[in-house]
Amino acid sequence: MKWLIGASGTSALGITAYRLLGPGADISSAPGLSGAGGLSELAPEQILSEAPNQLEFLDEFGWTEADLEAVRLDSKKMQSPDRYAEGDVFLPSEFRQALPSALARLNRAQGYYGHGFFNIVGFKQLFETAGKTTEIGRFSIDELGLLQWLFFEDAKNFGFKGPKVSMDFLAGFTSGQVHYERQFGQFLFREKAKPLWERMRKDIGRDLILTSGARALPKQCGLFLAKLMDSQGNVSLASRSLAPPGYSFHGSGDFDVGSRHLGDENFTHLFARSDVFRRMQGLAYIELRYPAGNRFGVRFEPWHVKVGS
Repeated sequence: MKWLIGASGTSALGITAYRLLGPGADISSAPGLSGAGGLSELAPEQILSEAPNQLEFLDEFGWTEADLEAVRLDSKKMQSPDRYAEGDVFLPSEFRQALPSALARLNRAQGYYGHGFFNIVGFKQLFETAGKTTEIGRFSIDELGLLQWLFFEDAKNFGFKGPKVSMDFLAGFTSGQVHYERQFGQFLFREKAKPLWERMRKDIGRDLILTSGARALPKQCGLFLAKLMDSQGNVSLASRSLAPPGYSFHGSGDFDVGSRHLGDENFTHLFARSDVFRRMQGLAYIELRYPAGNRFGVRFEPWHVKVGS
């Protein structure tokens, strides 16, 4: 048979069977592939002649060979999201020197405001405060340039395929928009996130904990800059495990959950094996933002609860 994707991928014929039967089905039972005149009775040379031309098959789905190559590359990257991959984009040289100082300043700001409240502080408020207190200090021109580049650069350029969520670089959240979950030190958007969290907590119980809620841009920038430091400036690698500033759904309602038994390991593959996650899977109203094989170019995040569209 002619292979569409390659030795480790799926054949054109196999995809046709998948469309007919679904995953795990016996291809020999596909209509037209068994019985009189079916696949089981065809000689090898007849099977080859029956296999669709690769370009014709791609055209049927509206794909190009470049699209297929992009799928191959994305699949390879997602197998090892925390490793360097071909085509990864690095932070432009003019911003690299500002990376450690910008991160240090955002960490000082978090200490100044407090871990919980810093989640909802916008850059307008932060810049005004930073200019008035030596505990944070005024942001340098280079640091501002780095922060603005991360926000305004199209994230598709470094492999992140999700939509832009936050359009205002300066805005934070108001007390009318968010509710403070005192037990966990996190904020949730009042309209949709808070009712969803309360329903989950009622159905799953006290083992379910809230690990992260609403995040304004300064908080998301701090997290992303820390990822950039760990990845030696590899923006693509950082964005495979954390949405770039402006692209995080924590800015519009999403929240992260965990098990009270896992601690820091809630953000690892171990959460997917937990009893809490098993019970989440049994509740039809819960959706994950980044399920396995998601189209955003982000690793599987079993802890990330989707709120809204």
